[in-house]
Amino acid sequence: MFSDQVHNCYKVLGLQSPRRGGSAATQQDIRLAYRHALLVNHPDKRQASDPIQGTTTPYSIDEVTTAFKILIDPTHRLQYDNQVKLDWQGKTDREVGNSQFGIETVDLDELDYDGDKNEWHRDCRCGDTEGFKVTEDAMHQNCQHGEVIASCPGCSLHLKVTFALNGNG
Repeated sequence: MFSDQVHNCYKVLGLQSPRRGGSAATQQDIRLAYRHALLVNHPDKRQASDPIQGTTTPYSIDEVTTAFKILIDPTHRLQYDNQVKLDWQGKTDREVGNSQFGIETVDLDELDYDGDKNEWHRDCRCGDTEGFKVTEDAMHQNCQHGEVIASCPGCSLHLKVTFALNGNG
């Protein structure tokens, strides 16, 4: 629904996507980012020292406004996040395949378990220790599929973690 209409809303507003390890942006964070994005992308507000002065702005004011409207409304934001996640997972399964373009498939047993945090983790080859994290909540949300996609916050690599479903659900 949203992915065909807009760029990455988080990127347009200069926010880090929760999928990329960013914390959930507050309403105030979104408002501040929106105001900043309007100033940065408005052709009349560009500084004379801006190296891209006179060229098209990275995002139109309409794109900035659309991103703001999606992220500021909790219902739309949840729908957007879910749609992007589904689109990304679908693309991964269909187009990327196994262990190509930064995605590797592993079993949950191959990750280290941290009982204090109730999460599994694995170092990423980029050097980010505990780069890939899988929480019990993520597993519960994806229990019908038996797999979770974990993204390294330090780079663009992804890990598809498969797990067996137990009968207790």
